[in-house]
Amino acid sequence: MSHHLLAQTAAAAAAAAAVLGVRAFVAGSPRPAVRVRVPGIAARPWGRRLAVRLERAGVPLGPDAFVAVSAGAVLAGVPASWALTRSPILTALAPIAVVAAARAVLASADRRHLARVAAQLPDVARQLAGAVAAGLSLRQAIGRAAAESPRPVAGELERVAAELALGARLEEALDGLARRLPDPDVGILVTAILVQRRTGGNIARALGDLARRLDERTRLARELRGATAQARATAWMVAALPALGGLALELAAPGVLVRTLGRGPGLLLLVVAAGLEFAAVLLVRRIARVDA
Repeated sequence: MSHHLLAQTAAAAAAAAAVLGVRAFVAGSPRPAVRVRVPGIAARPWGRRLAVRLERAGVPLGPDAFVAVSAGAVLAGVPASWALTRSPILTALAPIAVVAAARAVLASADRRHLARVAAQLPDVARQLAGAVAAGLSLRQAIGRAAAESPRPVAGELERVAAELALGARLEEALDGLARRLPDPDVGILVTAILVQRRTGGNIARALGDLARRLDERTRLARELRGATAQARATAWMVAALPALGGLALELAAPGVLVRTLGRGPGLLLLVVAAGLEFAAVLLVRRIARVDA
């Protein structure tokens, strides 16, 4: 029994290390992606949306390769879970856990990329304002900001500058930037530039004022996230306690959850409890959410 628990503990530690390693690799990976083509996936609408998210998150895989790797992890996770736990419930939950982990890694990298870009936008607005005030056009100002800005916002501006160099209209290039980066601050910056361009006025002064407002928004959002951090952490802790307790019980006595929760009133109670836990997490996250 002790050897069985030791093997399970080692497997759990290896899985945790793998997830942390993937997250660290994604955070530090370069923007160019390794593309492995599987016919039909990249051409579908959901495949194109996945490709945008992968590129935005900096994951060095195309949508085809990402789906293939996830499917391979699912196929490997089922027999591995059965070999380590001998539990039907944990084996059935293995594919869900793998898919949830892949989605969580992608979403986390995506959020970090958007947050880094949003944090650099005030400096971008100031650079654009200074370049326009010095007599450069908006196209030239964007190219100069792309050359002088740090990563990752420099890569996004370089893409806009490349589209402009190929003959794209400024409105189309900036609209594409706003679609690739669905962050409120990016939308505000793009809207301010386009409105000033259409209506006229001192665009350098407008960008300078916008930079100060973005700085203020960033500071307030940081303070609000700090004030609601305890509520968000409590929500996840409360939601995780039943799952961790059930996992510990199943590891200590394999099959006990199947006997108690697999039929009749036990199954009904499990469904009701899971629904209440899910609703509670959503409510707490909604209460603690910082709206733009």
